[in-house]
Amino acid sequence: MDPVLLLSALLLMAFGLLGVGVAEPNLLPNHLLRISVALGAMILGLLLPPERLLRHARFLLVATMVLLVAVLIVGSGPGGVRRWFYLGPLAFQPSELAKVVLVYYLASFVGRKGNDYPIVGAAGLVGLAAGLVLVEPDFATALFLVTLAGLLFILAGVPWRRLIMVSLAGAMALAPFSGLYFARFRYVSERFTSFLDYLQGEANPSQTAYQVLQAQKALILAGPLGQGPSGNLPHLPEAHNDMVFASVVFATGWLGGFMVLLLYFLLFARGLSLALRLPGPLGLVAMGLTLYLTLQAALNIGVTVGFLPVTGVPLPLVSYGGSSLLVSGFAVGALMRLAREAPRKGVGPWSS
Repeated sequence: MDPVLLLSALLLMAFGLLGVGVAEPNLLPNHLLRISVALGAMILGLLLPPERLLRHARFLLVATMVLLVAVLIVGSGPGGVRRWFYLGPLAFQPSELAKVVLVYYLASFVGRKGNDYPIVGAAGLVGLAAGLVLVEPDFATALFLVTLAGLLFILAGVPWRRLIMVSLAGAMALAPFSGLYFARFRYVSERFTSFLDYLQGEANPSQTAYQVLQAQKALILAGPLGQGPSGNLPHLPEAHNDMVFASVVFATGWLGGFMVLLLYFLLFARGLSLALRLPGPLGLVAMGLTLYLTLQAALNIGVTVGFLPVTGVPLPLVSYGGSSLLVSGFAVGALMRLAREAPRKGVGPWSS
């Protein structure tokens, strides 16, 4: 069991408890339940052989697609959004699962076909998954899926010309429908408009930019050592979820915020080390899971400090979101299993 991965994950979950506790103390029992589920998922990721997951990656992708279709039909959410299946006190979001499943599918695809094989079919499946998420609607997660897939293709050595041509074809196919999409889901475009208002120094409580201003206020009020778990956090929408980094820093101070950043850096460094040591598809899985955890963390923190528009992307292993905790816990467990595999496997070429 890899001590760096395990300790980093557990400490991030502990910071999450502090953040949720200072933001919404009444949610702590539920958050503890979600952490226990995430720890169970971590154990599952540690127990499952990565070769078996790669072998069944196409089936996993099909099952995930079925869930993405089903959530559009029977799922629910606030304001007409259809993203979640509600299972008692827990809510499951298939789009979170899609992030990890796509990593395994693309690693399996490149492992079977090689990095010089035409990627239209695989790119089409990525586009289909992203499209289903797009109409939930969840623009940020759909864009994250496409970005993650693109990075994995690049890391696998797929020629740039092929990637550019496929990307241009996809963009040209979607462009005629962009106006209809933003007209149908106005709040997606309103988030970007609100971000521009924030950049111009304008925001009100009805806009998402208000969240950013309040998050920045919490970051400033935190001071070097924080206000403690019983501090009086300024009014901050989604302080337990999307903006949980601000709540963590408010409770633990700038020092605590630095520790969170350091823990994500350790996850990235350890995942990168595994990716370089593992052969072919296994190395791509390690890199994909690492990017899922750390790139999403960078996006969430970038929103909190005001560098990016509000996306609604949770902070892995920290936010209150049950699906995010479940999937990120599994990702850490899978990385720990890969760390166990690494000493037994030498670096080799892509399998065919």
